[in-house]
Amino acid sequence: MEFVLRLVEAQAVHFQQGHEELSRLAQYRKELGAQLHQLVLNSAREKRDMEQRHVLLKQKELGGEEPEPSLKEGPNGLVMEGHLFKRASNAFKTWSRRWFTIQSNQLVYQKKYKDSVTVVVDDLRLCTVKLCPDSDRRFCFEVVSTSKSCLLQADSERLLQLWVSAVQSSIASAFSQAPLDDSPRGPGQGSGQLTLPSAATLGCGGTARGREPGGVGRVAAQVQSVDGNAQCCDCREPAPEWASINLGVTLCIQCSGIHRSLGVHFSKVRSLTLDSWEPELVKLMCELGNVIINQIYEARVEAMAVKKPGPSCSRQEKEAWIHAKYVEKKFLTKLPEIRGRRGGRGPPRGHPPLPPKPSIKPRPGSVRSKPEPPSEDLGSLHPGALLFRAAGHPPSLPTMADALAHGADVNWVNGGQENATPLIQATAANSLLACEFLLQNGANVNQADSAGRGPLHHATILGHTGLACLFLKRGANLGAQDSEGRDPLTIAMETANADIVTLLRLAKMREAEVAQGQAGDETYLDIFRDFSLMASDDPEKLSRRSHDLYTL
Repeated sequence: MEFVLRLVEAQAVHFQQGHEELSRLAQYRKELGAQLHQLVLNSAREKRDMEQRHVLLKQKELGGEEPEPSLKEGPNGLVMEGHLFKRASNAFKTWSRRWFTIQSNQLVYQKKYKDSVTVVVDDLRLCTVKLCPDSDRRFCFEVVSTSKSCLLQADSERLLQLWVSAVQSSIASAFSQAPLDDSPRGPGQGSGQLTLPSAATLGCGGTARGREPGGVGRVAAQVQSVDGNAQCCDCREPAPEWASINLGVTLCIQCSGIHRSLGVHFSKVRSLTLDSWEPELVKLMCELGNVIINQIYEARVEAMAVKKPGPSCSRQEKEAWIHAKYVEKKFLTKLPEIRGRRGGRGPPRGHPPLPPKPSIKPRPGSVRSKPEPPSEDLGSLHPGALLFRAAGHPPSLPTMADALAHGADVNWVNGGQENATPLIQATAANSLLACEFLLQNGANVNQADSAGRGPLHHATILGHTGLACLFLKRGANLGAQDSEGRDPLTIAMETANADIVTLLRLAKMREAEVAQGQAGDETYLDIFRDFSLMASDDPEKLSRRSHDLYTL
């Protein structure tokens, strides 16, 4: 027995010393891993650059100098085609080389040949062009329209003058052929003109989701196909081309202007045909819709015998209706008195804590379906508690919209559940749409619970890659540490989630490039766009991918 005891003690000392030696190398291992990751990124970047140079050399060998932009007269004015560099309108201001065309009184571009077309200026009569000698790049000019501007760069001074002259000539030609107020028309719907795809994009600088010739945009068609969305939510005018993204309703152009005047804290207005749309936002619009929102905001219209304005009503009538509906909230169902008595930020009395986070992720599904009735009467909850409850598993977007309409604080804190917020609750439920809905309505993406963990921490711990991607796009703090001193990247490395580690490292690299004033390339945007599409269109595939990477 004595020899056995000595052997066990010797083994214990041996392994203890080994553990101490390896612990001293922890920092070295981290530095080595970071260096290896940077080498992989540099190698991929150099490989891509060499491939691009190889293609350019082949083009020069076959055709000599790059062909100049072609100019020819078209049925609606001057037509010009050629390559230009375009600065993105996102926060990173990246430059991309695109094929631009002036045709049919529009300025459009394509990422690649036969790709869908993105409209930069829908009507050249509503824009102007000017040189930008003060830009940080040479040969730059700017096309300025009524709603936005686009900074472009030519390859030489001669091409710069050629493009500026072409735009100016096209503007003059458009005015000479048809006055601006010939007849009312929507964007891209001129008389006898070719209707080109819209500038709706997926993600930051994403691929265009254009319109087919003679039809409305894909986003518009998808959103308008929802029950009740084929007419304006407030005046019932058919074929609305605008939307309120935080409410989830479609609007005509006149009502959209009234909504815009209310301020973004009431309504965030976006065009279905001209603005960029991320996939999760399109899906959110399809999950809500005019019918559901009007059941909330117009619940007492019939009982109050109030007449809703129609398409032919004056702007003053529509403005009075919209103000009463969304600002004064005259037509909401009155809350029970018990809700008014529970106005604190803590949990309502008797509110059971959330169950432990499940080890198996819930099957992704529509959040539009009615959830199973909880054991507690939701009518007795304070609006903040109701919002928190509705954001849990399974989430209910209609109930969340109802709670917000009745004044729920989107950042309400549940003191009985570690100061969790509705956004953290939706993260635990792995609901991309519930998180998107809360963020559109002002949820703080960095608000942490009592353990110092924000939504990004929870998404990383649970392995919810789609939510981690969403929070990073919305400005989540990469360096935020929980009470144990762990940031999201540390947690992702501990849980061996390769996808989230990749996203976090790319985001850190992008932050460093922006801090140094570097424009960077599109690798970051492309990867985030792919994850956004996968999280929105095929969440099961993303879950399987994360599981497969974890088990490798």
